[in-house]
Amino acid sequence: MQEPESCPSEQAAKPTARQSISTPQATVTDILIHAGTLARRGDLLQAEDLLKTLSESDSSRIEVIDLLAKIYAQQGKIDQAQALWLKALQRDPSNIHFLSALRICACHKESRFQQFVLRYLWLLLVVVLWFLIATIVIVSTIL
Repeated sequence: MQEPESCPSEQAAKPTARQSISTPQATVTDILIHAGTLARRGDLLQAEDLLKTLSESDSSRIEVIDLLAKIYAQQGKIDQAQALWLKALQRDPSNIHFLSALRICACHKESRFQQFVLRYLWLLLVVVLWFLIATIVIVSTIL
């Protein structure tokens, strides 16, 4: 099934200023629809801006938290995404989607550490090699 290019309520979802935390449910739904549309189009920063204020409230809807976490994950902000999915999981502990997303975050973080080690391992080897060469040169000139 192909998603429509724009939603009918998308125009109503465009805020003129930052939304307050006491936003009515209908407006929250409109903002979710608009942010989802922006995210699918690749406008992740605009979608993030729409959702940030809504997600800062402790009473924010779980859909807002989940969508913002997905946007953070797409931006490579794995720590922020993981924190939001943990918050969502506290509200819905049996949600398999949140558990899966947290597992993927953990794997991604582990992968980043491995990439870091592999990327700089050669540098460490070069430094050790230069140290050995310098030591040999110094010792040979003394003797």
